[in-house]
Amino acid sequence: MNKRARGTTTVTVTAVATMVLLGSVSGCSEAAPKDMETARRAQTALDSANAALEQERDAESKLIRKCMNDKGFKVFPTEGTGTGTGTGTGTGSGDGTGTGGKKRSEDLAPLPETARTVGYGADPRRSGNQKAQESADDFDALPEDVKRAHSMAMDGYVDRPEGGVEFDFGGGKVMVPSKGCRGETLKAVYGDVKEYLRLNWTVYNTVKQNSAHILADDDGYQKALAEWASCLKSAGYTEVSTPEKAREAALAYYANIPGGDSAALDNAQRAEIKQATADADCGVKAGLNTKARDAKSKASAASLVKHEAEITAWLELVTKAKGKAQELLRETS
Repeated sequence: MNKRARGTTTVTVTAVATMVLLGSVSGCSEAAPKDMETARRAQTALDSANAALEQERDAESKLIRKCMNDKGFKVFPTEGTGTGTGTGTGTGSGDGTGTGGKKRSEDLAPLPETARTVGYGADPRRSGNQKAQESADDFDALPEDVKRAHSMAMDGYVDRPEGGVEFDFGGGKVMVPSKGCRGETLKAVYGDVKEYLRLNWTVYNTVKQNSAHILADDDGYQKALAEWASCLKSAGYTEVSTPEKAREAALAYYANIPGGDSAALDNAQRAEIKQATADADCGVKAGLNTKARDAKSKASAASLVKHEAEITAWLELVTKAKGKAQELLRETS
């Protein structure tokens, strides 16, 4: 059930992994060497925050789902149980990211430690992927009073947002619930939810980057991309020419496998992890992620320098939240 309050717009205020945002800020010719050093440092912190947030979101989604299950709700709408939507009174831009095996905007090689444990995160048994597969028909078929009860249990309201935590960004407001499974989980994981909203909005709606355009125009990144693809071809992955295609290939391992066939899913996961590990190793060899950070930091130096403190604070907040969410998940399990 996709809830909208009359007179408001829905504004995405969270991020997972990486970003598709709305325009670069500054050319590399305008940045002094000292500013470039700061920009690279900020970009590295931002990339680290994205990686940590992806892991936090996975644990957070499981916590919310367990909370709802404990209240008797077993069927969910297609938007699942994540906290990726805030209600905004005004206009704004979001990061538009997903989790699991979905395409990520920057199309980079996975980190080695991630590749060796979860691959690209494409396994449909991961919670973030399960919710994407659920049928909206099952939820829509529920009686209206059950759907309204579901809304109350999830967010603490039914028809219009009320009593949530708000952040005024100057041109409007964004809000997340303070009640229900979603609000309670956010509070338990982040503590200061208003600070979470403030930093999230600043980082993903003020530090704007059009990553696809930046990387396409950067010779250093394109050279690294060619080296990475050649390395993967030597490893036997001849059809993988871009990181996006690598993730598409990972999803293909799971195609047409019944959900209950654990042995087949385990084999697919091993194939995914094997490919992701080769991807990560080739990425390190070619310096793919480093070249991407350099390209983005050059193109967005002014904004990165201006907001380095907020980006660093966001990294610290997300890292702590990831640890807390995973700790709570272990306790509830």
